[in-house]
Amino acid sequence: MDFVLSELQRSSFDAQDTAQNNLHDWFRGIVNDIQEVAVSRTLVKTPLCLTGKDVADVIPSCVQPKELNMDWLNKINFKSASTDLELLQRNTVLERESRQLRKELLDQKRLLLECKTSTEAKLEEARIREENMLRSNEEFKKEIKQQQEETNKLLKQMMEMFQNQAKP
Repeated sequence: MDFVLSELQRSSFDAQDTAQNNLHDWFRGIVNDIQEVAVSRTLVKTPLCLTGKDVADVIPSCVQPKELNMDWLNKINFKSASTDLELLQRNTVLERESRQLRKELLDQKRLLLECKTSTEAKLEEARIREENMLRSNEEFKKEIKQQQEETNKLLKQMMEMFQNQAKP
């Protein structure tokens, strides 16, 4: 169980690191692309998402095609971002499940320890009771033996008395 949990945790951490690295690389690529865009030796100060209207304002008309279609760029960026987000969400779910499993495992270990402690205490109690019973049994045997010896002595004395009375 520990091995499965550790492997599950390791794989979720690895996937999360990979997703974060991919996301950071994607953001760095966007920042680099924005920094490289220069018009008349000045940086273009536009939002990250350029629409056809924004492109027409920034890029001179001699460079622009007649119909500028930037849909493909949005699809690429969103696809890579969406897979990274899905990985992050899945990692979050896996981490939550891993925490829940760890909590359940700790609860089970606690219950096992409580049961073990209780069982050991009951066994010790039974051992002490058995020792006390053996001790009291031995004392009882000694007492019975002593009473038997006294009874035998009395019987002997009575027999001697009867024999002495029978001899005139």
